[in-house]
Amino acid sequence: MSAEAAEQAAGASATATAPRKPANGNSGAFLYPLLSGVGGLAAWELAVRAFHLPPYLLPAPSHVIVVMGDYWLMLMRQLSFTALAAAVGFAIALVLGVVAGAAITASRTVDRMLYPWLVISHAVPKVVVAPLFIVWLGFGLKSEIIFVVVFTFFPIIVNTVTGLKSADLDLLLLVRSMGANPLQILWKIRIPGALPSIFAGIKISATLAPVGAVIGEFVASNQGLGHMLLQAVGSLETPLAFAAVFVISIFGIAIWYLAEMIERWTIPWHASQRGSILGL
Repeated sequence: MSAEAAEQAAGASATATAPRKPANGNSGAFLYPLLSGVGGLAAWELAVRAFHLPPYLLPAPSHVIVVMGDYWLMLMRQLSFTALAAAVGFAIALVLGVVAGAAITASRTVDRMLYPWLVISHAVPKVVVAPLFIVWLGFGLKSEIIFVVVFTFFPIIVNTVTGLKSADLDLLLLVRSMGANPLQILWKIRIPGALPSIFAGIKISATLAPVGAVIGEFVASNQGLGHMLLQAVGSLETPLAFAAVFVISIFGIAIWYLAEMIERWTIPWHASQRGSILGL
Protein backbone atom coordinates (compact mmCIF):
# COMPACT_ATOMS: atom_id res chain seq x y z
CA MET A 1 0.00 0.00 0.00
CA SER A 2 1.34 3.41 -0.93
CA ALA A 3 1.90 6.17 1.60
CA GLU A 4 -0.88 8.25 0.01
CA ALA A 5 -3.36 5.39 0.28
CA ALA A 6 -2.39 4.81 3.91
CA GLU A 7 -3.02 8.47 4.73
CA GLN A 8 -6.43 8.35 3.05
CA ALA A 9 -7.36 5.21 4.99
CA ALA A 10 -6.27 6.76 8.27
CA GLY A 11 -8.27 9.89 7.53
CA ALA A 12 -11.38 7.87 6.70
CA SER A 13 -10.98 5.87 9.93
CA ALA A 14 -10.67 9.04 12.02
CA THR A 15 -13.72 10.52 10.35
CA ALA A 16 -15.73 7.39 11.00
CA THR A 17 -14.78 7.17 14.70
CA ALA A 18 -15.03 10.89 15.51
CA PRO A 19 -18.13 11.80 17.54
CA ARG A 20 -20.74 13.59 15.51
CA LYS A 21 -22.76 16.45 16.94
CA PRO A 22 -26.47 15.81 16.59
CA ALA A 23 -28.16 18.11 14.14
CA ASN A 24 -30.81 19.10 16.66
CA GLY A 25 -28.47 19.35 19.66
CA ASN A 26 -28.88 23.09 20.17
CA SER A 27 -32.40 23.52 18.84
CA GLY A 28 -33.74 20.73 21.05
CA ALA A 29 -32.71 22.57 24.19
CA PHE A 30 -35.26 25.28 23.35
CA LEU A 31 -37.70 23.43 21.09
CA TYR A 32 -38.75 20.70 23.52
CA PRO A 33 -39.45 23.05 26.48
CA LEU A 34 -41.34 25.33 24.10
CA LEU A 35 -43.46 22.46 22.79
CA SER A 36 -44.11 21.29 26.35
CA GLY A 37 -45.24 24.76 27.40
CA VAL A 38 -47.48 25.20 24.37
CA GLY A 39 -49.00 21.78 24.98
CA GLY A 40 -49.73 22.61 28.61
CA LEU A 41 -51.37 25.92 27.70
CA ALA A 42 -53.43 24.22 25.00
CA ALA A 43 -54.66 21.59 27.49
CA TRP A 44 -55.54 24.37 29.94
CA GLU A 45 -57.45 26.28 27.24
CA LEU A 46 -59.39 23.19 26.19
CA ALA A 47 -60.25 22.29 29.79
CA VAL A 48 -61.63 25.76 30.52
CA ARG A 49 -63.74 25.75 27.38
CA ALA A 50 -64.89 22.14 27.80
CA PHE A 51 -66.07 22.61 31.40
CA HIS A 52 -67.32 26.21 30.81
CA LEU A 53 -65.40 27.55 33.80
CA PRO A 54 -66.12 31.21 34.64
CA PRO A 55 -63.20 33.66 34.34
CA TYR A 56 -63.30 34.58 38.04
CA LEU A 57 -62.66 30.91 38.89
CA LEU A 58 -60.14 29.91 36.21
CA PRO A 59 -59.57 32.10 33.16
CA ALA A 60 -58.37 30.63 29.88
CA PRO A 61 -54.77 31.36 28.82
CA SER A 62 -56.07 33.37 25.85
CA HIS A 63 -58.03 35.58 28.26
CA VAL A 64 -54.97 36.02 30.48
CA ILE A 65 -52.86 37.04 27.47
CA VAL A 66 -55.45 39.65 26.49
CA VAL A 67 -55.43 41.05 30.03
CA MET A 68 -51.62 41.09 29.98
CA GLY A 69 -51.76 43.23 26.85
CA ASP A 70 -54.30 45.61 28.41
CA TYR A 71 -52.27 46.04 31.63
CA TRP A 72 -48.81 45.64 30.11
CA LEU A 73 -47.40 49.00 31.19
CA MET A 74 -48.71 48.57 34.73
CA LEU A 75 -47.32 45.03 34.93
CA MET A 76 -43.90 46.17 33.74
CA ARG A 77 -43.87 49.04 36.23
CA GLN A 78 -44.73 46.74 39.11
CA LEU A 79 -42.19 44.21 37.84
CA SER A 80 -39.47 46.86 38.10
CA PHE A 81 -40.11 47.17 41.87
CA THR A 82 -40.11 43.40 42.33
CA ALA A 83 -36.98 42.95 40.20
CA LEU A 84 -35.13 45.66 42.15
CA ALA A 85 -35.83 44.02 45.51
CA ALA A 86 -34.96 40.58 44.10
CA ALA A 87 -31.69 41.74 42.51
CA VAL A 88 -30.41 43.69 45.52
CA GLY A 89 -31.39 40.97 47.99
CA PHE A 90 -29.87 38.23 45.85
CA ALA A 91 -26.60 40.16 45.44
CA ILE A 92 -26.33 40.62 49.21
CA ALA A 93 -27.12 36.94 49.82
CA LEU A 94 -24.52 35.89 47.22
CA VAL A 95 -21.72 37.90 48.83
CA LEU A 96 -22.65 36.88 52.37
CA GLY A 97 -23.12 33.24 51.39
CA VAL A 98 -19.76 32.86 49.64
CA VAL A 99 -17.84 34.75 52.35
CA ALA A 100 -19.51 32.83 55.18
CA GLY A 101 -18.97 29.55 53.32
CA ALA A 102 -15.27 30.31 52.95
CA ALA A 103 -15.03 31.17 56.66
CA ILE A 104 -16.79 27.94 57.66
CA THR A 105 -14.47 25.93 55.43
CA ALA A 106 -11.33 27.66 56.70
CA SER A 107 -12.07 27.32 60.42
CA ARG A 108 -13.47 24.30 62.22
CA THR A 109 -14.39 26.57 65.14
CA VAL A 110 -16.45 28.85 62.89
CA ASP A 111 -18.05 25.79 61.36
CA ARG A 112 -19.14 24.41 64.74
CA MET A 113 -20.39 27.78 65.96
CA LEU A 114 -22.14 29.10 62.87
CA TYR A 115 -23.57 26.10 61.04
CA PRO A 116 -26.14 25.07 63.69
CA TRP A 117 -27.56 28.60 63.70
CA LEU A 118 -27.84 28.50 59.92
CA VAL A 119 -29.81 25.26 60.09
CA ILE A 120 -32.09 26.65 62.81
CA SER A 121 -32.72 29.84 60.86
CA HIS A 122 -33.56 27.85 57.75
CA ALA A 123 -35.95 25.61 59.68
CA VAL A 124 -38.04 28.61 60.79
CA PRO A 125 -40.87 29.22 58.27
CA LYS A 126 -40.09 32.42 56.39
CA VAL A 127 -43.72 33.50 56.05
CA VAL A 128 -44.15 33.33 59.84
CA VAL A 129 -41.36 35.84 60.51
CA ALA A 130 -42.32 38.15 57.63
CA PRO A 131 -44.59 40.37 59.80
CA LEU A 132 -41.71 40.82 62.25
CA PHE A 133 -39.68 42.55 59.55
CA ILE A 134 -42.31 45.30 59.52
CA VAL A 135 -41.77 45.79 63.26
CA TRP A 136 -38.00 45.70 62.99
CA LEU A 137 -37.36 47.43 59.66
CA GLY A 138 -40.54 49.26 58.79
CA PHE A 139 -42.70 49.22 55.69
CA GLY A 140 -41.14 49.33 52.24
CA LEU A 141 -38.21 48.24 50.10
CA LYS A 142 -35.82 47.56 52.98
CA SER A 143 -38.06 44.83 54.42
CA GLU A 144 -38.48 43.26 50.96
CA ILE A 145 -34.70 43.13 50.41
CA ILE A 146 -34.05 41.54 53.80
CA PHE A 147 -36.77 39.00 53.10
CA VAL A 148 -35.12 38.10 49.77
CA VAL A 149 -31.76 37.72 51.57
CA VAL A 150 -33.33 35.36 54.11
CA PHE A 151 -34.97 33.38 51.31
CA THR A 152 -31.86 32.99 49.14
CA PHE A 153 -28.96 32.88 51.60
CA PHE A 154 -29.15 29.24 52.70
CA PRO A 155 -28.81 27.44 49.31
CA ILE A 156 -25.78 29.57 48.45
CA ILE A 157 -23.89 28.96 51.68
CA VAL A 158 -24.70 25.23 51.80
CA ASN A 159 -23.51 24.64 48.23
CA THR A 160 -20.46 26.86 48.78
CA VAL A 161 -19.41 24.89 51.86
CA THR A 162 -20.02 21.59 50.07
CA GLY A 163 -17.94 22.67 47.08
CA LEU A 164 -15.07 24.11 49.11
CA LYS A 165 -14.86 21.00 51.29
CA SER A 166 -14.80 18.74 48.23
CA ALA A 167 -11.35 19.83 47.05
CA ASP A 168 -8.96 17.02 46.05
CA LEU A 169 -7.00 16.03 49.17
CA ASP A 170 -3.91 14.97 47.22
CA LEU A 171 -3.85 18.32 45.43
CA LEU A 172 -4.18 20.17 48.74
CA LEU A 173 -1.28 18.22 50.23
CA LEU A 174 0.81 18.89 47.13
CA VAL A 175 0.36 22.68 47.17
CA ARG A 176 0.93 22.79 50.93
CA SER A 177 4.19 20.93 50.49
CA MET A 178 5.15 23.56 47.91
CA GLY A 179 4.64 26.34 50.48
CA ALA A 180 1.21 27.69 49.49
CA ASN A 181 -0.51 29.70 52.21
CA PRO A 182 -4.23 29.24 53.12
CA LEU A 183 -5.31 32.24 51.03
CA GLN A 184 -3.51 30.93 47.95
CA ILE A 185 -5.02 27.48 48.49
CA LEU A 186 -8.49 29.01 48.75
CA TRP A 187 -8.12 31.19 45.66
CA LYS A 188 -6.19 28.78 43.41
CA ILE A 189 -7.53 25.38 44.45
CA ARG A 190 -10.70 25.42 46.53
CA ILE A 191 -12.73 28.14 44.77
CA PRO A 192 -12.15 26.92 41.16
CA GLY A 193 -13.05 23.39 42.22
CA ALA A 194 -16.13 24.61 44.09
CA LEU A 195 -17.55 26.72 41.24
CA PRO A 196 -19.93 24.00 39.92
CA SER A 197 -21.41 23.55 43.39
CA ILE A 198 -21.58 27.31 43.96
CA PHE A 199 -23.42 27.79 40.67
CA ALA A 200 -25.90 25.10 41.68
CA GLY A 201 -26.72 27.17 44.75
CA ILE A 202 -26.83 30.36 42.69
CA LYS A 203 -29.38 28.90 40.26
CA ILE A 204 -31.61 27.73 43.11
CA SER A 205 -31.39 31.06 44.91
CA ALA A 206 -31.84 33.08 41.71
CA THR A 207 -35.26 31.53 41.17
CA LEU A 208 -36.14 31.94 44.86
CA ALA A 209 -35.31 35.66 44.79
CA PRO A 210 -38.49 36.75 42.92
CA VAL A 211 -40.54 34.48 45.20
CA GLY A 212 -39.04 36.13 48.27
CA ALA A 213 -39.65 39.58 46.82
CA VAL A 214 -43.29 38.79 46.05
CA ILE A 215 -43.93 37.36 49.52
CA GLY A 216 -42.26 40.42 51.01
CA GLU A 217 -44.62 42.60 48.97
CA PHE A 218 -47.56 40.67 50.38
CA VAL A 219 -46.85 41.95 53.88
CA ALA A 220 -44.51 44.93 53.67
CA SER A 221 -45.16 46.95 50.51
CA ASN A 222 -47.77 48.88 48.59
CA GLN A 223 -46.08 48.34 45.23
CA GLY A 224 -44.72 45.48 43.14
CA LEU A 225 -46.28 42.42 41.56
CA GLY A 226 -47.00 40.85 44.94
CA HIS A 227 -49.09 43.82 46.03
CA MET A 228 -50.80 43.92 42.64
CA LEU A 229 -51.60 40.22 42.93
CA LEU A 230 -53.20 40.72 46.34
CA GLN A 231 -55.32 43.58 45.05
CA ALA A 232 -56.45 41.57 42.00
CA VAL A 233 -57.43 38.56 44.10
CA GLY A 234 -59.24 40.76 46.63
CA SER A 235 -61.39 42.31 43.89
CA LEU A 236 -61.94 38.94 42.11
CA GLU A 237 -59.99 40.09 39.05
CA THR A 238 -58.64 36.58 38.57
CA PRO A 239 -57.40 37.11 34.99
CA LEU A 240 -55.28 40.05 36.19
CA ALA A 241 -53.98 37.91 39.07
CA PHE A 242 -53.00 35.20 36.59
CA ALA A 243 -51.35 37.84 34.39
CA ALA A 244 -49.21 38.90 37.36
CA VAL A 245 -48.33 35.24 38.05
CA PHE A 246 -47.40 34.80 34.36
CA VAL A 247 -45.05 37.79 34.52
CA ILE A 248 -43.45 36.55 37.75
CA SER A 249 -42.99 33.08 36.24
CA ILE A 250 -41.44 34.39 33.03
CA PHE A 251 -39.11 36.59 35.08
CA GLY A 252 -38.02 33.59 37.17
CA ILE A 253 -37.43 31.45 34.08
CA ALA A 254 -35.36 34.23 32.49
CA ILE A 255 -33.22 34.47 35.64
CA TRP A 256 -32.64 30.71 35.61
CA TYR A 257 -31.46 30.72 32.00
CA LEU A 258 -29.28 33.77 32.65
CA ALA A 259 -27.60 31.93 35.54
CA GLU A 260 -27.10 28.87 33.33
CA MET A 261 -25.56 31.03 30.61
CA ILE A 262 -23.13 32.62 33.07
CA GLU A 263 -22.27 29.17 34.42
CA ARG A 264 -21.57 27.91 30.89
CA TRP A 265 -19.26 30.86 30.20
CA THR A 266 -17.49 30.57 33.56
CA ILE A 267 -16.82 26.82 33.80
CA PRO A 268 -16.85 25.41 30.26
CA TRP A 269 -14.25 22.86 31.38
CA HIS A 270 -16.55 21.12 33.85
CA ALA A 271 -18.14 17.75 33.06
CA SER A 272 -21.64 19.19 33.43
CA GLN A 273 -20.99 21.54 30.48
CA ARG A 274 -19.33 19.09 28.11
CA GLY A 275 -22.65 17.64 27.00
CA SER A 276 -23.88 21.04 25.79
CA ILE A 277 -20.60 21.66 23.97
CA LEU A 278 -20.67 18.25 22.26
CA GLY A 279 -24.40 18.42 21.63
CA LEU A 280 -25.16 15.41 23.85
